[in-house]
Amino acid sequence: MISKLRNSSEVLISYVLGVFFIVLGIFILFNTGALRGEEQEVNENSIETVFDLINAFFLEVLNMLSTMIGGFPIIGGILIIGFGIFMFKVASWIKSTTKYDVALTFFYLGLSLGLFIITTILMTEVYGLWAFLFLFAFIIHLLFSIFNEYLNPAHRKEHYMIILFFYGIAYFFTQNSVYSNIESTITPTDVLSINVFFALVWVSSYMALWVGVFLLKSTNILKKPGIEKEDQLSRLNKNRTSLNTSKVDKYLGFSKKLYDFRNRLLDKLKQFFETDLPSWFKVSYLELLLGFVSLFFIFLEFNNRNGVFVEGYFKLSDMQTIYEWVNLLISLVLIVLYIYFTVLVLLRNSHYHRQMITIFILWLNVTVSLYITLFKDVELSLFILPFNVFLVLILTPLLIISIFKEFKGGRNDARDKEV
Repeated sequence: MISKLRNSSEVLISYVLGVFFIVLGIFILFNTGALRGEEQEVNENSIETVFDLINAFFLEVLNMLSTMIGGFPIIGGILIIGFGIFMFKVASWIKSTTKYDVALTFFYLGLSLGLFIITTILMTEVYGLWAFLFLFAFIIHLLFSIFNEYLNPAHRKEHYMIILFFYGIAYFFTQNSVYSNIESTITPTDVLSINVFFALVWVSSYMALWVGVFLLKSTNILKKPGIEKEDQLSRLNKNRTSLNTSKVDKYLGFSKKLYDFRNRLLDKLKQFFETDLPSWFKVSYLELLLGFVSLFFIFLEFNNRNGVFVEGYFKLSDMQTIYEWVNLLISLVLIVLYIYFTVLVLLRNSHYHRQMITIFILWLNVTVSLYITLFKDVELSLFILPFNVFLVLILTPLLIISIFKEFKGGRNDARDKEV
């Protein structure tokens, strides 16, 4: 069943995108009056039920959409619904024939970029012009996704590090912008509601990117033929024109310098202590130890926030608590994933990239939270200060270990890696 869904993922994604656009269009048509009117403020004190909370979310989405289609909501809604219906037709093309693969490749890549551009424009209402940093990072990610087959797999780690670096820069500056205005022009309700909507559009954008890249590089039969013309129904192997990436490769050898520095430092430490590491020791043991310590403190803080929900005096209007709970839940999921990937590194010698990505995202989230606590006069940080400092002190070595850990990049994530 799972294998069948995986083989049909490009078709399913097309259907999901179609449903998303249809629902969004219907939502716009049912709220044309609100879109034409002035921006409505959310009164957090009036949020008493889950329905009020959902209504506040949709109200924030309406305020955001009004900046783009407020003058023509009916036309905009109809066009979006029509585009959603068209996505169902696109799904049928992908399922039944390869005749339109070339055109659909550019269509999906353009759709992905277009969705992200629209999202970036909407994000400027919350993050200001710093939102364009996310667009820049996405363009780098887009180019990597398209051309990664032509890049040297030995530098795959450097590729991911560069992408994460630009996303990290965008996250830091946008969060700094949000917390600078959160008490004056932006409320926790704004941030939580708008970020949820951004996440939905982002996921749609990345799904479109995945299908575009799949069609670009597809070389095998994915679907059972519906008619008997082989040239229309099978994605046959084709000769690809090779690109000269030697000029790019010479700038991506910085990991070699990191490994050399690591080896020199370890040699000096061994000489200083006049001892060597025991033969049974693996760096993954240290990663698991620090990972479980981090899990304990994150779970403790999450449990404290979660306890507020079961107490009798909690109200849904306390958006600050809900905002913190959501972010702590994300942190909890990330540390669990990190431990899981670390176990796979230890047992299967695989999933190095995913381990590095999860620890980077978690470290960035916790470190930015500490920065907000220390330098921004707002009460919306994730952890109490002692926990936050302690977690940064624990997660920073884990990130450094991941950066200095040597492994090979390649197509086979389970075999083509080494510590």
